[in-house]
Amino acid sequence: MQCCDDEHKENALDFTAWLRDNKIPPMVSRSSPYLWEAKYKNKTLYTLSVNHAALSQGDWGVGLHLANMDNYSELIANEGLQEIIWNGTSYCAYGERNPYFGMAKAPGCNPKKHCIPGKTINILGKDIGYCCVGANGKFVRHKNPDDIIIKAIKRLLELEKKTRDKVRIYK
Repeated sequence: MQCCDDEHKENALDFTAWLRDNKIPPMVSRSSPYLWEAKYKNKTLYTLSVNHAALSQGDWGVGLHLANMDNYSELIANEGLQEIIWNGTSYCAYGERNPYFGMAKAPGCNPKKHCIPGKTINILGKDIGYCCVGANGKFVRHKNPDDIIIKAIKRLLELEKKTRDKVRIYK
């Protein structure tokens, strides 16, 4: 990975090694050479991005697709993982929480969409404003995650995988 400074690069490489060891390796996305994803039970489990439009040069990010989060919300609370989810909730490109707020056109969205500037969603008992309607609180993104966030992300991926194994039909 030639994108990141030493600390970020080490975290990214360690994380991708863990993903491979846990049988959920990233595959290059069809949509961008800077995006990798893994599917589990035929649905996206996570995405990795490097130098993507949503990031600055030299950054990497991970996005979790927690479609079944409601099924293990009690474990999330008991293990203190809710802050990781709240802080990484995907917000509207035109909402006040976005670095592109106030621009005529933010990357990846259309300023004429009916859902601008996002909506307030209750996620794990907390109301979070300016959320992207499409993500619906189930998409969690972190840029250049540190060791603590990576540990939480690993646990959330484990919980989502276990839930998808148990649930026949999921979102």
